[in-house]
Amino acid sequence: MNTAIEKNKGMSAREIQSLVKRCGDKDPDALKEFFRLYSSDIYNFPLRVFHLDEDAASDFYLYAFERLKTGQRFKSFQGKSSFRTWFYTVLRNMLIDWMRTVHEVKTVEKQKSDEDSRNLQWIETVADPETERPDDSSFMEHFHDILGQLPRDLNMVFKLVFIYYLDLEQDDWDYLKAETGAELTDIARRIAEQKNELAERSTGNQDQQDKITSLYLSILELKTKKSRLLAEMETRNVDPGEGAELDRIEHLIEKKQNQRDRLIQKRKKGHFVVRAPYRFVSDVLEIPEGSVSVMMSRIMDAFRMDPEIRKAILE
Repeated sequence: MNTAIEKNKGMSAREIQSLVKRCGDKDPDALKEFFRLYSSDIYNFPLRVFHLDEDAASDFYLYAFERLKTGQRFKSFQGKSSFRTWFYTVLRNMLIDWMRTVHEVKTVEKQKSDEDSRNLQWIETVADPETERPDDSSFMEHFHDILGQLPRDLNMVFKLVFIYYLDLEQDDWDYLKAETGAELTDIARRIAEQKNELAERSTGNQDQQDKITSLYLSILELKTKKSRLLAEMETRNVDPGEGAELDRIEHLIEKKQNQRDRLIQKRKKGHFVVRAPYRFVSDVLEIPEGSVSVMMSRIMDAFRMDPEIRKAILE
């Protein structure tokens, strides 16, 4: 997607973080500027990512606008991940919430009761735990605290491997200069080239993440259709074709759920995380690739030893 989210309207990461922070503080000028910059992205998100129609996109835009203008959701952005990753996550979660709301309204409008006042129409609206992503800002702060406790050489290796997500501080640049003797402009150029390559891979991973959500919305639609069909079948003689349709819907639900489960398992195993190749880290730090591999193993062992990090990894 060639959107403002990816281009950031020419703003630096620092400028974006400042704007989002002001939005979190409910600064009316900041909120006005944010919506000026990103309104088209909010509207286009359900169109381009989930292929909803324009009417749905308009309804979702109003839903998202009302929730973003309070400023509360902006507080979850700590600058630990890219703005694009954070904003897509916020939009995705709001879209799922909106879809559930839409289905609940439709169910209430068309709900029927029998002579004993029993509801004949129902819909499963239990939130999917995979879509309920809690605010991880406190965890990320803890993560960076642990990262800061690593020996300097391990810290540098980890940051270069995950350079797509982590920014280098001034002391990191000083370390690179002292250890390699290379010109910082040359190192910065190589890092920028690597980030561009990783960005392309990240786009593919983002598509997979979006597919998880798309499958969930599709499953929700099918369950709604199933519940309505069951309600109608309880009020009259069943047409043979309806039984076959019910079987088809149940098969589709199972198939899509299995697809979604496989993608979730891949995500949990870290397949959606983009890493710089060890060769790149080796070239920058002028050390053997084998040393990079050994150092990364030590780093991961250090993270697993921390109770909070270990719990996050295992879950």
